Amino acid sequence: MHQQNKPLDKGRVACIAEKYQQGNTTKNRYATLGRATKWQSNNQGGSDSIEIELDTMPINQQGPLKLYIFWESESQQSQAHNNQPQSQSQGYAPPQYQGQYDQQQNAPQQNQPQYSQHRQ
Repeated sequence: MHQQNKPLDKGRVACIAEKYQQGNTTKNRYATLGRATKWQSNNQGGSDSIEIELDTMPINQQGPLKLYIFWESESQQSQAHNNQPQSQSQGYAPPQYQGQYDQQQNAPQQNQPQYSQHRQ
């Protein structure tokens, strides 16, 4: 357990899901795999530690897997410079992973179709 209960930063862990062309530029679309938390070092002068929790892994992955961390603090800084809300332009994530730290988790909706059971 960390001495300081409050993390320095939180973010999402992602990998490149696909590359696509936009004009003359090749861009990446990211898939969220889990969460990252940055903790202050317990030792004075020591490095901060990063805790990574993976909820899923990409299928058919061969070779090394490069992970990226998108920190909330960096996202907030870019919003301050742009003066407009930032969309998920960094990539896409399954709905259950988007906004994990900022928004409350909504319970899954039970919108299952009702089938009438008529026998003839």
